[in-house]
Amino acid sequence: MKEKTKIILMSLLFILSIASIVTYKIVNQKEDTKDAIQFKEEYEALNGVTRENTDKIYTSMDLPKNNPMYYATYEEIYDLLEGTGVIYLGYPECPWCRNLVPTLIESAKKVNIDKIYYMNMHDERNKLVLNDDGEIETEQKGSEGYNTLVEKIKDVLPVYEGLNDDSIKRIYVPFVIFVKDGEITDTHMGTLDSQENPYEELTSEQKTELKNILVDKMMKISNSACDDLC
Repeated sequence: MKEKTKIILMSLLFILSIASIVTYKIVNQKEDTKDAIQFKEEYEALNGVTRENTDKIYTSMDLPKNNPMYYATYEEIYDLLEGTGVIYLGYPECPWCRNLVPTLIESAKKVNIDKIYYMNMHDERNKLVLNDDGEIETEQKGSEGYNTLVEKIKDVLPVYEGLNDDSIKRIYVPFVIFVKDGEITDTHMGTLDSQENPYEELTSEQKTELKNILVDKMMKISNSACDDLC
C-alpha cells in the first residue's frame, strides 16, 4: 500500500512539473507575441505618412506577426552584452531604420535567431552642439541608461559628429550589435552605402546585399547549421 501511495505521489509531482513547464512556456510565448505585435503596429503606423513639417513620405512595410523583436530594458541589454545575441537600436520615425528593419527580421529568421533585443532610442540620446565660442553645450541630456550603454560599447561607436572631439561617442541609428560569449563580434550602422535616400525603398538587389551582410554577421554568433542557401 505504501509503495502504491509513493508511486501515486511521484506521478502527481511529475504531472505538476510538466504543467509548470508548459505554463511557463505559454506565458513567455504570449509575452514574445505581445512584443512582436507591438513592434509591428508601431512601425506600420507610419506607412505612407508624410513626415511632420516636410514633404517626405515614410516607406511602407508589412512585418510578420511572429517577428523576433523583444522590447528590452537597459539592464537586459547590459546582461546580453555579457552573453550572446543581437541588439537593435532605432525607432519607427527614423527613415533609415524603416529600410533596415524588414531585412533584419528576414535575416534573423534565416539564421533561426528567435529574439532580437530592441530599444527605442527616440527620446534616449543626448544632443550636444558647439556654441559660437567653440565650446560644447548640452541641448538635451541623455537618459542615465543611454549614457551607461554608450560607456559600455564606446569602443565600437562612431565619434559624435560636429564636436571636434574624438573622445565623445554617439549611438547613431539604426545600429545593430552582434554579441557572442560577451564579445561584440560585429556591428552594423545604417543600411548600405549605396542608399542615398532613406525615403525610397531599397531595390531588390540592395535588399539581397543587405540580407547577405546581416546573415553573415548573425552566423558568427549563431549555433544554427548552415545549408546551401545561407
